[in-house]
Amino acid sequence: MTTRILLVSELFPPAIGGSAALFGNIYGRLRDIPVTVLTDPGPSGGPAPPVFDSARQWVGISGGLRGVSSGAELAQVWSVSRAVRRVAAGQRPSIVHTARPLPEGLAALAGCAFPPSGLQYATWVHGEDLAAALTSREHGWLARQVCRRAARVFCNSRFTADLVSSVGTAPSRISVVYPGVDIERFHPAVDRGLRAVLAPAGPMLLSVGRLQRRKGHDLAIQAVGRIAASFPGLRYVIAGDGTERPRLEELVRSLGVAEQVVFLGEVEDTRLPLLYAACDVFLMPTRRDGADVEGFGIVYLEAAASGRPSIGGRNGGVPEAVADGQSGMLVSGEDPVELATTLEDLLRSDTLRQRLGAEGRRRVAETFTWARAAERVQEIHEEMTAG
Repeated sequence: MTTRILLVSELFPPAIGGSAALFGNIYGRLRDIPVTVLTDPGPSGGPAPPVFDSARQWVGISGGLRGVSSGAELAQVWSVSRAVRRVAAGQRPSIVHTARPLPEGLAALAGCAFPPSGLQYATWVHGEDLAAALTSREHGWLARQVCRRAARVFCNSRFTADLVSSVGTAPSRISVVYPGVDIERFHPAVDRGLRAVLAPAGPMLLSVGRLQRRKGHDLAIQAVGRIAASFPGLRYVIAGDGTERPRLEELVRSLGVAEQVVFLGEVEDTRLPLLYAACDVFLMPTRRDGADVEGFGIVYLEAAASGRPSIGGRNGGVPEAVADGQSGMLVSGEDPVELATTLEDLLRSDTLRQRLGAEGRRRVAETFTWARAAERVQEIHEEMTAG
């Protein structure tokens, strides 16, 4: 009898964002394994992608509720754990997969502690989620219990796997599953017409992602200020929004680079391939911000698939997404002079950019596709059911 998967995730398509894309692309590609998705309906309760139309159920999950110290948090854990038990009881045998240790993994741990007997769960860990949990005594203890008791922990990088191991999870239950990218959607041959709108007279740099301090947008703006005079018409295009935007806008004003820096805000998912194709260099010089760290970085894969070199931070899981000197360049994420020098080297050499871009796309096609990620999850699922 086929063992089903019950995926529990706050975010799932049609919701947008990296997590939704990760789970939609992987679980939508599993072969001969029925998948039921427990997810949050969101404000509109929109329809599921066709592959999940007959197997999607709504349950209230809020990522802002991650513990058990308040009534609302306890209520969420109880509600989601009951849904896990209810759905799993009607779809035996099942294995529960959760999007994060908190809150989904905690609800699965609670749900699997009650009948139906023998129910087990696996959880995904993305790096920054566990690192953030460990800054809180309550959340850290709960996340440790979720990871230690999971039948398997899926990690998005070796960096994240080491972090999971450090909280006491047995190495035999830790598996690295790299995210992927659609190499047909993100492609060097995508129309570059957007370039004439955003950077008509000079080179174009691009960042894509939430405006958070760890992403290094401020360092990038400082570097742009240092090289702007050497590259007439230079534009640094920032796609995304977040809590850092007011501070970044003030930095742009104070450095006098308002002409060079363009804030696009949130960008529709359909426009992303056009943005990558339009740029010369993708830029996200990440750094550690306390416990906040980049666990991997799918955006680097999207840039590489588009044939564009990346500059990333030499920290977290980024060195696994960007091969230094092969698909891009790594910097400390702390020094604007170092970043400016690296940018100058790339912008002055068409040959270097083309070589890094071509190698990046080859590397993505070989190692970082959604098909490979789904194949890896399928292998692990079959190992769990066989054991």
